[in-house]
Amino acid sequence: MIGFHIDMNIGQFTAAYLEKWLKEFAALGYDAIIWEVENNIQWQTCPECASPDAFTKNEFKDILKLCKSLGMESIPLLQTLGHCEYVLKNSKYKYLAELPDKIDQYCPLHPQLTDFLHQWIDEYLDLFGPVRKFHIGADEASNLGQCPRCNEFVQNHSLSSLYAQHINNVSQYLINRNIQPIAWADMILKHPEEINKLSKKIIIADWMYDIYRGSGKVWVWGKGLQTNEQLDDKTLDTFGRFLFPDGDEPGKEPETFYTADFLAANGFATITCPSSSCYGDNVFAPRAYYHMKNIYDSIRKGCDDGISGSILTSWTIRLFPWELQRMCIEMAPAIATNTAVTLEELEQMFLKKHFGVTDKSFFKACGSLSKSCLFSYNGSLGFDKDAEPVSPEHIDKTIKKLINDNLLEKELDNCLKRLNEYEQGLNLLNDFMNVAKKGHEQIQYWQLAARNLINRAQAAICLLKNANQPTDADLQKIPSVLDALRQLKIETRNMYEPTIKSSRLNDFLHWIYDAVEKDLYNGLKKLRS
Repeated sequence: MIGFHIDMNIGQFTAAYLEKWLKEFAALGYDAIIWEVENNIQWQTCPECASPDAFTKNEFKDILKLCKSLGMESIPLLQTLGHCEYVLKNSKYKYLAELPDKIDQYCPLHPQLTDFLHQWIDEYLDLFGPVRKFHIGADEASNLGQCPRCNEFVQNHSLSSLYAQHINNVSQYLINRNIQPIAWADMILKHPEEINKLSKKIIIADWMYDIYRGSGKVWVWGKGLQTNEQLDDKTLDTFGRFLFPDGDEPGKEPETFYTADFLAANGFATITCPSSSCYGDNVFAPRAYYHMKNIYDSIRKGCDDGISGSILTSWTIRLFPWELQRMCIEMAPAIATNTAVTLEELEQMFLKKHFGVTDKSFFKACGSLSKSCLFSYNGSLGFDKDAEPVSPEHIDKTIKKLINDNLLEKELDNCLKRLNEYEQGLNLLNDFMNVAKKGHEQIQYWQLAARNLINRAQAAICLLKNANQPTDADLQKIPSVLDALRQLKIETRNMYEPTIKSSRLNDFLHWIYDAVEKDLYNGLKKLRS
C-alpha cells in the first residue's frame, strides 16, 4: 500500500479541490486514500457535529466514485477513542466523554459508547459502500483510564489492557463484516505490556514524524527523542532486539524505525506513516526538508520485507495547502516505486519537472521559511482541533505570560532572527522566479507564505515592544505593519477560496489574522492618543 491521508477535521476542502488532487494522487502512483472526513459530511448519527458547509452524502458519493474510477481504494477513518472534539463539543454528547471538562476523548467503558460507534460505523459503510479496510483511529488518547470507571479497570488490570480491550471490541464489529481494521500505533507502543491481547487481524499504522536516519536519536513513546545513552532498561527490555538487531556495542546506531519491526514481529501487518504537515510547522509554510528526510526514510522502511507499505499523512490544523507540500506528496510514491533513488535525485527531478531548472536555491528559500516565530503557529495563535474561535484576550495573555516568565526578550530575539531568515527566503524566491522556466504559479504560493511570515514576525515584534515601554519609533511602525497584514489577509483569502469551503475559510482567516490584527489596532490607537 502507498496511501495518502486526507484530513478534513480542519481543512474542509471543496469538491473541486478534492477532485483535482485525486487525479494528481492517482497519476503519481498512490493506490489508496484514507478519508478522515469527520464533520465534513451531513451525518445522521451525529447531525449536530456537521459543519455548515458539510457535504451531503450524494455529493461525497460522487467524490468516492471518482476515487474508485482512478484506481484508488477508499479507506474510511472514524476516530473511535480520541480526537473526537467535533462530537463532544456538542452538549448532547458530553455524557460520552472520559472527563467532564474535556472534549477530546470518549470513555471506552461507557455503556452507551459501543452502540453509538456501531451505528456510526454502519452509516460510514452505507456511504462508502463495500470496503476492505476501515481505519478506527485511536491515537493520542492522553486521558485514558482517568474517569472513575476506567480508573477502577486500570487498577485491576492495566492501561494497556484497557486500550486493547476497546480496540478489539471496535475492531471485531468490522472483522465480523470481513473488513480489516487499521489503528494508529502510538498508544499500544506507549503501553505495550498487553500487546499480545490485541487482535492480529488489525493493521497497525506506525506514525512518527520527527525521526530520520543519521539524527543520532530514536523516538520512544512516552519519553520522546532519545540518544543511545538515554535509553533506559525498561525500553531496552521491551524493544532492545529491534533497536539493536546486530548488537549494541559502541559505534552501533539504533534502528530508527525499530517500532515497525517490533510490531511486525508481534504478528501485525504494519505500515509506516510519515507526514508532509504536522506539529512543529507554522501556518504559512512547512518544514520542507525536515519532512522530506522523514518521508524518504519512512517510505523506504515501508518497502522492507515484512512491512506492508506506507501512508503519507497530512494534518490540516497547520492550514497551509497541499500546493506547499507538493515535493513531499510527489516523492512518497516515487520512493515506493524505486527505493534506490536518492533524496538529491528526487530534488533534482522535482526542480526539472516543475521549474525546468536544477537551481537548488528554491529549496534553500523553502528552508528559510521553515522555522516559526511568535503568532505563526496554531498554539501561539490560540486555536486547536476543537475549531473554536480564538479568545479576544489570547494575544494579551500570551505576552503577559512571556513577561511573567522573563522570556519576552528571548522571544523578541527569536522574532528578529526569523524576520531576517524570512526576508532572505523571499529574496531567494524572487530571484528564482526570474530563473524558473515554468511553474511560476507554484512559486507564488511560496512568495505569499514568505510575505505572510515577514509580516507576522514584524507584527510580533511590534506587539512585544508595545508591551514593554515602546519608543516613538516602535509605535510608528505599527500602521504599515497593520496595513500589510490586512492586504495579506485579502490575498490569502483569494488563494484559499478554490480550496476551502466558505464557512471554514472564514475560520481560517479568523485563526490566522484576527487576534493579531485586533492587538495591532489597539497599538495604533495608543499611537494616535
